[in-house]
Amino acid sequence: MGKRPGRAARLMVVVAAMVFLAAGCASPERTAGLESSVDRPDALLCQGNKVPLQALNNPRPASELAPEATPALKGLGVSKFNPVDWLIAQESSDRVMLMTKLPVPDNHGKGDIRGYMYIVISTNSMASEPGRPVWAVVESSTCTPTLDLGQLSVGAVTLDPSLPPAPNSDRLALLVMELVCNSGQNAAGRVELVKLTETESTVEVVIGVRPSDAQEASCQGNPATPFTVDLERPLGDRAVLNAAVVPAREITAPAVS
Repeated sequence: MGKRPGRAARLMVVVAAMVFLAAGCASPERTAGLESSVDRPDALLCQGNKVPLQALNNPRPASELAPEATPALKGLGVSKFNPVDWLIAQESSDRVMLMTKLPVPDNHGKGDIRGYMYIVISTNSMASEPGRPVWAVVESSTCTPTLDLGQLSVGAVTLDPSLPPAPNSDRLALLVMELVCNSGQNAAGRVELVKLTETESTVEVVIGVRPSDAQEASCQGNPATPFTVDLERPLGDRAVLNAAVVPAREITAPAVS
């Protein structure tokens, strides 16, 4: 009869088994410190501007700005508008951010769909001088509220039309477009699955993009990057949602131009 394995050999077998089990049960890669901002956010991002969740859930109209912030409504570059139609996203004695929901979402293509217009009015403007603060528009654009993923940015996500989702498949082929300036390059190797939630009716993904190592980047728009998500079970007829935007939005194939 052969010799029985010694204690050290048995220990190595146990350790190897534990490593194998851990690898087989691995959850989506998470970036440290994201748990609270992803699962229990108290603020969202609108083009990099932090907006308290309370401001969107229980909106206050711009007509209710505090007295020290009211002059912002007559600042330089502020077009005439009805303050009742705009909510207060940020408010202080030197900075006001207002948002209004668009009647029709602003679709920039490739999954970049924006539901709000916003304006930032500040006394930290080029028109201000020492001792003479001047309220003026310093930023204006459209956005869709997203989770704050820390060092990661939220990209625009669509289904990959070359690999359409199949009910009997446990793999989901997506295209992720980095919205941060990257000199027209894709985000290969920098796309991460932050969170995957599967229910009986939905598959919800939170996907982020790590910053590029490039020191400088131009902003001519970036191509989409293929990215595959492994599911716990076949997709079936479940809807696929992008949960990095708030509220979560169904992910569809890009429109044919």
